[in-house]
Amino acid sequence: MLEKKIKRFIYSPSVPISRAISDLYKKDITICLVCMPRGKLLGVLTLSDIKQALLNGVDKKASISSIMNTAFTAAPRGTPLSELKKLAEEKTSFGPGIIAKVPVLDKLQRPVALFSIEQKENPLSTVLVTGGAGYIGSHLSCRLLKEGYRVIVLDKLAFGAGGVRKLLRHKRFSLVNGDVGDIRTLMKVVPQADYVIHLAGIVGDPASALDPLQTMEENHFATKLLIDACQYYHISRFVFASSCSVYGVSASLLNENSRLNPISLYAKSKLYAERELLRNANDHFHPVILRFGTVYGLSLRMRFDLVVNIMTAHAFTKKKITVDGGEQWRPLLHVDDAARACIAMIRAPLEKVKGEIFNVGATKDNFTIASIAKLIAGKFKGVKIEWLNNVKDRRDYRVNFNKIQKHVGFKTAHTVSGGVKEIADAMSRGKFKDCMDKKYNNYLTLRNVLETGV
Repeated sequence: MLEKKIKRFIYSPSVPISRAISDLYKKDITICLVCMPRGKLLGVLTLSDIKQALLNGVDKKASISSIMNTAFTAAPRGTPLSELKKLAEEKTSFGPGIIAKVPVLDKLQRPVALFSIEQKENPLSTVLVTGGAGYIGSHLSCRLLKEGYRVIVLDKLAFGAGGVRKLLRHKRFSLVNGDVGDIRTLMKVVPQADYVIHLAGIVGDPASALDPLQTMEENHFATKLLIDACQYYHISRFVFASSCSVYGVSASLLNENSRLNPISLYAKSKLYAERELLRNANDHFHPVILRFGTVYGLSLRMRFDLVVNIMTAHAFTKKKITVDGGEQWRPLLHVDDAARACIAMIRAPLEKVKGEIFNVGATKDNFTIASIAKLIAGKFKGVKIEWLNNVKDRRDYRVNFNKIQKHVGFKTAHTVSGGVKEIADAMSRGKFKDCMDKKYNNYLTLRNVLETGV
């Protein structure tokens, strides 16, 4: 492909490295043509070169001329396309794994075009998914691979590697067994990424209450560390998985500007992380916050401690659903729609998502706990509902999801009925031997770790 509109690729030698890398992400390009004021090409600099320089400790304030490649490959104007292709295929100064681009120069050594081999994959396509072996993360990793991205999962595997085991042989997938709270690990994986989707942490109110100190360490302070690493390596887009539980209790239909009222440590830790992200947003670091509804549906790392999933399991195995209270409202979100929303954030125009908070779900999917139970019971024969009145979970909120649809055109693709059916079908096939096994429950798994140290 011969591109003749090349003004966006041309940079002055004095441009700071920090500005160059920020520009490359904004323009969605991977190369700088470093030129003199009158246009003569002095050097070539790729996004990969800049990342390597930062990894080597080069000051971000240094000019791009200090790290540019002066031994570049170029071709004179009029070179046949077949010859340009040969030059592009030679891995000269661009290095292994880089999609080579060949500047085409006039007689005064000024670039007039840029040749590159057409590629199906976007060169800016490496996504770091923290917590990528988890309930949402494993599903997201699968979707990213199917859509052509390279995926690095950073996960300490508290729930095992089962969620990503099938992905380990994929050529565009890599798994790093490590902790987001470990700076040495972050310094190894963050520079390899173009986008970061941060899902890691302790999830759910019961699990978060087990060890409050650990919850704050993993959900808040580890996020601060990840922010620092991303800013240092100029990761422009950072997608954070928050929760609608930050709204707590309210009788109103809530939007992103509504008063926040977190009533659990889990919700508070999410809110603290949100504030940290927005506090650090700048011209080079563009976080976007996704407040997920209560997630449900089938995943490679299955959970049966979520309201739709556990009610479905009980209806299937026990022919009974137990409801405590029932009048509490919950916004529901399929795990696949959660994954789709994450991908939508790295694909959307930067101006539409940077520094924004989006509720993720559909307004029609606000249900009371009682209505969820009735819907699920109606899908099976002979299922009874047992009603209790010993309400321990005080969360009660309905959420408006218009903003994400208006800003980026995102709509959910799944229904609660469909989610119930896919879980029931999987159980019919014998996929889950014991839905009550602690491996399907965040609280029970983490409690076992705290008690046994394993």
